[in-house]
Amino acid sequence: MGETQRILKPKGLLPSSTRGAERDLLRGALAVLQAIPNLEIKQVSTESREADRGLDFNLLLSFGQKKFKVAAEAKASGEPSVLRRSAAWLKNLLASTKYDYAVIIAPYISTEGASICRDLGVGFIDLSGNCLLSLDGLHIERTGYPNKFKKPREVQSLFSPKSSRVIRCLLSDPKRVWTLKGLATETGVSIGLIHRIATALENNFFAKKELRAFKLEDPARLLEAWREEYYRRAPRWARYVIKAASIKESLTRLKTAALHHGVRYAFTGPSGASLISSYLAPTGVHLYVDILKEEFLEEVKANQVSSEGNLLIGVVEQENEFIGSRQVKGIYVVSDLQLYLDLWAIGGRGQEAAEELRRERLKF
Repeated sequence: MGETQRILKPKGLLPSSTRGAERDLLRGALAVLQAIPNLEIKQVSTESREADRGLDFNLLLSFGQKKFKVAAEAKASGEPSVLRRSAAWLKNLLASTKYDYAVIIAPYISTEGASICRDLGVGFIDLSGNCLLSLDGLHIERTGYPNKFKKPREVQSLFSPKSSRVIRCLLSDPKRVWTLKGLATETGVSIGLIHRIATALENNFFAKKELRAFKLEDPARLLEAWREEYYRRAPRWARYVIKAASIKESLTRLKTAALHHGVRYAFTGPSGASLISSYLAPTGVHLYVDILKEEFLEEVKANQVSSEGNLLIGVVEQENEFIGSRQVKGIYVVSDLQLYLDLWAIGGRGQEAAEELRRERLKF
């Protein structure tokens, strides 16, 4: 890394319509640009023509005798998944309009994110000191500066058992605008905790608060943050072996025994997903229950083993995994959100199946 350059505070350059997080991102990016010798910012605007509809900012820069029209996108997150989508969109924009260059502005962009931008021919500026600009006669690249905005404990707390009830509710209807009171009523979580969750979501650019209401800004990144924490905490499964001619027979026998003995149940993992679509050929059964009764295990003739096994049972302690469960072909299956998390936690091909489920059913 090189020495940190002196940052000048930009004056009179921000469009009057720019607000909140976008304003902060743009202000930081302009400060970086102003610190570059011989580079001058001629104009900043939010005007968008038909061909570049949805673009956040237009920058007119000059370097020596040359002028450059630059398309700029402000992103609350510089996660690789966000950068891939934005950089690809900007690349297409450059090919179809008269812009000379495009940059993404974010709080932090990692070395992986920098590679994504570089490969697609798009520049970036983050507020942590990293940047890539490649104009005619000017090339600046700085990477490796640490994330100034990382708040791991705060993010992890969003996915604790009680808080995750709120996250689950938000992601189940990601376009909905919520009041704190309405969300508390919907989830059964205290208004105080709801307020802390809303603040944490806004601090980490997952959501945006407006007066007493708020809505998600980036449900895709929130889901990805949840799945990583879920993977880290990987559910504990009790392992059993049962004899059955097929997965279908196993599901039927387990359902029948659960109903017979008053056990609440819902299937998940590859076996649960197989009732929805052929994402992944199941070789065993993942089953959530609210209580594990000996008579239930005896009826299905399940023998516990220390490893492997073709029946994995998880006992649900706070009902979270049951939220949103529904009947599919007469058998209870967890919600698409829970199914996604459990498939991802399996790893390998389970993650491929999770992403296919996400594209087809979650759609964010």
